[in-house]
Amino acid sequence: MNLQFNNLFRVFMSPEGGGASIPDATGTSEDLDTLELLNADDEEVKEEPLDLDDDDDSSPPVEKEESEDEDELKEIEEEIKLPSEEDLELTTPVRRKEILAKYPTLFKDFPYLEKAYYREQQFTEVFPTIQDARISAEKAQILDAAEKQVMNGDITMFLQAAKAENDEAFNKIADNYLPTLRKVDQQAYYHVLGNVIKDTIITMVREGRNLGDQGAPLTAAANVLNQFIFGSQQFTPPGRLSKPVDPQVTQVRQQVQQERQQQVMHTFTNVRDDLQTRADNVLRSTIDGHIDPNKTMTEYVKEHATKEAFDKLEDLIGQDTRFRGMLDKLWERAFKSGFDKESTDRIKSAYLSKAKTLLPSVIKSARNKALRERSDSNQDLMASKKGPIARGSSPRPSSGKFRKASDIPRSMSTLDVLMSDK
Repeated sequence: MNLQFNNLFRVFMSPEGGGASIPDATGTSEDLDTLELLNADDEEVKEEPLDLDDDDDSSPPVEKEESEDEDELKEIEEEIKLPSEEDLELTTPVRRKEILAKYPTLFKDFPYLEKAYYREQQFTEVFPTIQDARISAEKAQILDAAEKQVMNGDITMFLQAAKAENDEAFNKIADNYLPTLRKVDQQAYYHVLGNVIKDTIITMVREGRNLGDQGAPLTAAANVLNQFIFGSQQFTPPGRLSKPVDPQVTQVRQQVQQERQQQVMHTFTNVRDDLQTRADNVLRSTIDGHIDPNKTMTEYVKEHATKEAFDKLEDLIGQDTRFRGMLDKLWERAFKSGFDKESTDRIKSAYLSKAKTLLPSVIKSARNKALRERSDSNQDLMASKKGPIARGSSPRPSSGKFRKASDIPRSMSTLDVLMSDK
């Protein structure tokens, strides 16, 4: 489905597992500038066919226009495909004044280009190359995952990464761990040391018991160490600095979290399917109303051409990864707002606005292809009817038993002859 949310996992990235802390889902994201422009004139899209502003009701000659329509579709597909990084190498930017000197109404006719001009400048200041931006995005995803683990009290990822990347760096972390912990929180520092000493006392007592009578001095030394460090002859086992959590409470929280995620997924699926159905109905109705303006197609040909145009439209939208990314941003907004009407209407409006830019070329191509196939079929039919009789074949015989007048007996009446032909 073209309205599918591709980055659904980001909804559940917060430690609580909910969608309340979706990253980059605010109204300040620069990535949404294009969609802001798309939706500027479409505050609410009614359930009606799109107006394609197609004043040409005449079907152009198929042979003449077919190649032009195919070239136009190929050009659209080339625009959708991402260019290579070599094609996007940094070049000296052209000043806005120089652009307007040659094309005075360019930014007025195409407002998006003006925003893209300034956005490109700002993005280049942060990410000079596409590779830099890609690396930063990957690091951001890793950092999000690491942050989630840290908030759950697990630093395994950091230690494993340091160990795998640089042993010396890992050794420095080990050397500096306790001193750094003492700087940050002395209570936590003494708690860690206390647990280490308690483990030592337990080991001494266990070993003393294993030695029997010879281990008595070791056991006594363990008691002395416990009294010296903790000021008491009563031994307390190692404990945790964090508050103990009841396993039943943990289980209840996990169950609540899973139910919440399931509810969000259920709502998302219903909203997505409803939007897709409504959008598809609008697009099919639009294609159906423009595919055969002169009413020259049969119902079968028209239905086939409509389906082909719709499938091609879905394919083009699905290939546009940049638009898919911006659509994901709108879905994130919808998750954060609880799928309210405003957020879902913006998704539908953006989708239809994108489709509207592609529909004229898609419809013309499907129409001309259908008319060309019909024309070829008619020519084949006429050729089969008017073709010459092959040598050695005879004309189709007429009905009846008599081929010529001399075959009719003189004794037969006209009525008998007519009856014999049936």
